[in-house]
Amino acid sequence: MTSGESEPTPGDDNESLAEHVWDHFEDPYHQGDCATATHRAVRENPMCSDWVRIDLSVGRSGEVDEAWFTAAGCPLSQAAASMLVEHVEGLTFDRVRDLSASDVLGWFDGSVSIARQKCALLAWRALQSAIASPVAYDETETDDGEGPPRFGGPSLDEET
Repeated sequence: MTSGESEPTPGDDNESLAEHVWDHFEDPYHQGDCATATHRAVRENPMCSDWVRIDLSVGRSGEVDEAWFTAAGCPLSQAAASMLVEHVEGLTFDRVRDLSASDVLGWFDGSVSIARQKCALLAWRALQSAIASPVAYDETETDDGEGPPRFGGPSLDEET
């Protein structure tokens, strides 16, 4: 992809945008737990009780091998989570980190009202937290080159 090209985005055609969002709500991409998660975070919207958990499995190459979500809430927040995890698979951590709220809102072609932007961005907030939240692993496991990568330093549980 050259610097002048834009990344493909979910829901390119404005006429099919509502249908595309509804499709992601009714038949979500990677909804559930990721058995090989290396990073995970949960975010909630206290105003409406919606919540989203993002699980990422990051390979040794630094790319997101798998992205999964679990959510409860309005169709918009769940569809946005599905669209997001589909979009980030195969991206490097740096590319995921650079994904902005404006990028995500752009997938909706301006059809999300200001009042509903929190719903559309809930999964993005969870994703941004997940990339900074490695999952703690059992210390007795060996680093034999199989399975998820190990990260040096103390686990999050040890940093209290």
